[in-house]
Amino acid sequence: MMMILAMILTTIFMAADAPKPVVTENAAFKSVACDFFTYDNAFKLLGRSTGADDGMQDTDEGRKWGCTFTASDKGEKPPKLYFTIIKSTAEDGAKQAFETIRQSNKMHAGFEEWPGVGDEAVVHSDAPNFHFVMVRKGVKTIRIKINPAEGVSLNDLKNVAVSLTAKL
Repeated sequence: MMMILAMILTTIFMAADAPKPVVTENAAFKSVACDFFTYDNAFKLLGRSTGADDGMQDTDEGRKWGCTFTASDKGEKPPKLYFTIIKSTAEDGAKQAFETIRQSNKMHAGFEEWPGVGDEAVVHSDAPNFHFVMVRKGVKTIRIKINPAEGVSLNDLKNVAVSLTAKL
């Protein structure tokens, strides 16, 4: 009986001295954008790739998170995918920010409105240089830009954007 009691006490003391896992309390260290976009989606668009969290940024209009995925098997100048998710403090602010980007791009070749996706959406492509999609739904906006876009399907990018819009 003493032997069992000694083993139990030893186990308790050893467990108390075991190193505790590090818990990060700062939400900025969580890979919000990379997790939201997912490596599966990056693989669909770029093939094998690595992701780098760009962190969180507070702005006057709200908060934004970014992630950059880089194709890891596409030569010296691999395509990069830049993903941003923005949560505005008010819908009017989200609409205004969306409109600013729309106005700055709408006169360029390859720009088009994308009706039926989110509350508003646009697509801009100058393949093989870049593909860009932006979708706003309420106070949330997603932006995806790929450059260079050679070998990356614009239709696949649009499909990924639609699936992400459903999660907003």
